[in-house]
Amino acid sequence: MKKTLILISDYIEGQPVVASVRYTGIMNYFADRYSLLTINDTQFGSFQSRFSTWNYKFTTPHSIFTQTIQENEVQNKRNKNKKIERILRNKWIVSTWRNYKLSKYKFDQMNKSLFNQLDQYLSTHEVAAIWVTVPDVYGLYILDYIKKKAPHIPAVIEIRDIINNDIGEGNPKRALKRAEKIISKLADGVVAVSQGIHQYYQDQDDRLDIQIIKNGYDEQYFIDSEYQPIDNAITHLELTHIGSIYKGRNIKQFIEGLIMFHERTGILITFNIVGVLDQQALHDIQSFEQVITGISIRLVGTVKHAEAIHWLKEADIAVILTHTKGSNYAIPGKTFEYIGGCKPIIAVTEDEELIALVHGKYGECAKHHREDIADRLSELVKNKYDYSDRGRFSRKSQAEQLIQFIENKMNN
Repeated sequence: MKKTLILISDYIEGQPVVASVRYTGIMNYFADRYSLLTINDTQFGSFQSRFSTWNYKFTTPHSIFTQTIQENEVQNKRNKNKKIERILRNKWIVSTWRNYKLSKYKFDQMNKSLFNQLDQYLSTHEVAAIWVTVPDVYGLYILDYIKKKAPHIPAVIEIRDIINNDIGEGNPKRALKRAEKIISKLADGVVAVSQGIHQYYQDQDDRLDIQIIKNGYDEQYFIDSEYQPIDNAITHLELTHIGSIYKGRNIKQFIEGLIMFHERTGILITFNIVGVLDQQALHDIQSFEQVITGISIRLVGTVKHAEAIHWLKEADIAVILTHTKGSNYAIPGKTFEYIGGCKPIIAVTEDEELIALVHGKYGECAKHHREDIADRLSELVKNKYDYSDRGRFSRKSQAEQLIQFIENKMNN
């Protein structure tokens, strides 16, 4: 008989974002091994998860300001994407819900029905362990409730990025610091997806049992992928960025770097952006529309994951843009899909851990400056890269490590 595992997440499967894709890949392995109760934000999956025997939903304050993708799918697809993108581009909304969501009292009031469901479930089922994935604080609120009812159940908290970061706007530091303290109180074990996250939380509490398990890629999409060096005689390059560009990713300098590279080499460039742009990124792109020579920018918008993979496979070069302030914590999830797809990477970043992973091995890393971007693109065209070890980042490897860590806690 399968053991029962409670999983608390924001996303479930079916969303055109990395977090949802990652959830789907991991659940393929978890569902084979456990009976699952999944608890997720209704905004990021209002339907029932196909991986779970039970699927409860929680409601978040920022649902007031946003719409779910599923709700919009019944409308015209083009109109749906425009509505979602207008919402996501609105900095006022982002700032508002980032502050509003941190009211635990408000969250508890909004989710009384969920807590009633949990009371009934815990009284009738034996739960072997709880797995929570953050940085969102809602999962911690729910875990706190469960642990008060059943403190004997071991809990593993996976941290995809630090909660208390200082990137972007609308980030109330004091409340986030309080949320971080919940981790030390509730976690029997912590999974960090990077060395930077591991070090950060170890410094917060050296008693925490923390294991690094990096993100991965779903190998089923990349079975046929092979590395192809860029032809030295190439006259046109296709670059693709998968994922949204927001919160100061400095796309303006990147485009200026593309222009400089074109002026030096004569190579034409098509730059595909598969994802949502915030207001600043959109404004930066629009400022070039009348003056770009040799550069074509294609705004693909939000698409399903399979279509995003198609765009990646058709590209010559895969693009990563990180925040200008830098972060030594999270490695963008797209990095591992780029590696899985054997695509040379141009990463515009100051992030030391990302640089250590990518630079010279899977591509080139540039500073947030147009000349360095142009220089690194020149290196990318002439250099060769080695993807022979990409299997260590497969979703299967990631899931097996997670299961082993969780089961160690079950057996203690």
